[in-house]
Amino acid sequence: MSKLNVKLIQHSTPKDKEYRLSDGNGLFLRIRPSGAKSWLYCFRLPGNRQLQQMTLGSIEDVPLKEARIILRDLRKQVAEGIDPRCARAAVKAQNSQAITMQELFDSWIEQVKIAGEITPQWIKRHEDRWRLHLKKPLSSILARDVHRAHLAHALDTMTSKGTREETRKALTTLNLMMDYGLTRHYLETNPARMLKPKDFAATANRPRDRVLSLKELSMLWHALDAASAPQNHLSIQSTMSIVTVTAIKFLILTGARRGEVAAMRWDELNFENNTWILPAERTKNRRGHTIYLSAFAVDLLKKLIPLSGQSLFVFDTGRQEDNSPIHSDSLTSIIGKLRGAKGSKKFSPLAELKPFTAHDLRRTAATAWGEYLKTPPHVIERMLNHQPLNKLVATYQHATYVQEQKHAWLKWGELVQQQVASNVDNIIPMKYSHLR
Repeated sequence: MSKLNVKLIQHSTPKDKEYRLSDGNGLFLRIRPSGAKSWLYCFRLPGNRQLQQMTLGSIEDVPLKEARIILRDLRKQVAEGIDPRCARAAVKAQNSQAITMQELFDSWIEQVKIAGEITPQWIKRHEDRWRLHLKKPLSSILARDVHRAHLAHALDTMTSKGTREETRKALTTLNLMMDYGLTRHYLETNPARMLKPKDFAATANRPRDRVLSLKELSMLWHALDAASAPQNHLSIQSTMSIVTVTAIKFLILTGARRGEVAAMRWDELNFENNTWILPAERTKNRRGHTIYLSAFAVDLLKKLIPLSGQSLFVFDTGRQEDNSPIHSDSLTSIIGKLRGAKGSKKFSPLAELKPFTAHDLRRTAATAWGEYLKTPPHVIERMLNHQPLNKLVATYQHATYVQEQKHAWLKWGELVQQQVASNVDNIIPMKYSHLR
């Protein structure tokens, strides 16, 4: 039976020595000589006659009524053979590990950078996606307390703004960071795994299949020449320098990714054996890659030496104070201007063409290697620096087909010089026999 009441607690005065007042069932009010008053729980675990005790808190923090409620839970633990002090320590340890979603994202992205498994460009996309779309609704919530409703609200907001593709990618970002949280015991489940892109009308777009014909490539090539020609009164050289134009031409000549081309360095080039050696840290799959340059490609590069030869980067327009390459988005922007996209009609010689992007030039090159040069698919995959989809092939097949790759790139350079860079009206269908 409880013995204490609020009035008795208030009028309990300190003495020379600490003393206790019992409320029953092991609950005591402890009064120190200083006048400080706190609650103690004294108990014996089953099978152990030794008296144990634990502090429940001061009377300012824990009123009498709350102390009795806490006591009820502690007595239940003791009856089950659980030491309530250990249970409390476990809760404290769990609370010390509690981090917000912002802290989780920061920890995850730092680990991603250290691991070096994805390119800086993809890391930046995750960071931008978090900053622009996910940070505001999620950053302050404890990661362990996040539910599907929190995530769904953030993704629904994105969908309402018409960013379907970014919504799908945002779900990927959430899944990756919360999977990381699972392995570090920051949370018990990953609620993002229970959400699907279709729940937010954000299913993946149909894969692009745009491939430019040789005539279309020639139209693009000559449009680039016209746009960067100083004597042309329609020139928009302020945005289409020779350097930038050559970068787009290299998308055609090499089939490389736009980010790889845009950040090409002079020290990656070897003009003695006409190769461009991409280091592993600059490729999407983190695997080094060698591209063989045709005489035509080498000639285009050497023409840039007077313009950017003093820079670290081949495609440096000189507009920045420090050495820096063009941004990969600039290549997309230039193609958009030539197509007259986003209302840019001042100089749009390709406005009548079916829309295409910078990445479509990579697909176009790969298609041409097979169609016009009869390059086998497995060689084309190596030229594109693709990782084999078949894990068994990736593990046991390490043939690089160097000579076959070199032959294809050199012949492609000849084809581009003769059929793309030449007069657009003189294009004739190419046959493999012409290129042997």
